[in-house]
Amino acid sequence: MLIEEDQARFLKCIGEPTRLQILKLLAKGERCVGELVSVLNKEQSLISHHLKALKECNIVKDEQKAQKVYYKLADVRLAKLIIDSEALMKELSLCQCQEVNYERKGNQGSGKGEICPAS
Repeated sequence: MLIEEDQARFLKCIGEPTRLQILKLLAKGERCVGELVSVLNKEQSLISHHLKALKECNIVKDEQKAQKVYYKLADVRLAKLIIDSEALMKELSLCQCQEVNYERKGNQGSGKGEICPAS
């Protein structure tokens, strides 16, 4: 398999908004499912579904502690990737394929993204 195929699978796995929210929280430290459910205000079954997908891609690891299962990033470099990608989106106005409204310093436009031209 080509490295580009692996990269595409990895990016597709993390490229879902709820998974990105989970990863942003895990970038700050390990969390149990209940904490993620509470912070993200989403159903437990949905959070568990996304954690399973992230675990299958070896992006997160889990560890049983007493009655709870805690999740953490599989590699600390993933935290930097998540934080840096968010900063890039805000600072460089990247990938405005849908209407977005990021707070940007010195943004000369309306702050809203435009529809990407057809390829």
